[in-house]
Amino acid sequence: MHIEKQKMRIEILTNSHRILADIHIFSGARLTDILAAREAQSFIALTDVVVYDLQSGGEIFSADFININKNHIVMVRPAE
Repeated sequence: MHIEKQKMRIEILTNSHRILADIHIFSGARLTDILAAREAQSFIALTDVVVYDLQSGGEIFSADFININKNHIVMVRPAE
């Protein structure tokens, strides 16, 4: 069974990084729904990722894919 998903560009803040990335969510779902549904999982899969230093604002690296540990997330929101 194929479940259709859509990409959502999000911004994540940790204590030391700002991350812009895509998260893949079920069509019609809200970002909070996805985070709550994945409570049992320690990591969130992200694609098309750019990681910035929170203090300097400089880009640290970019990657096609990373997993982020949810325990390090301070804030997450849809990117503008």
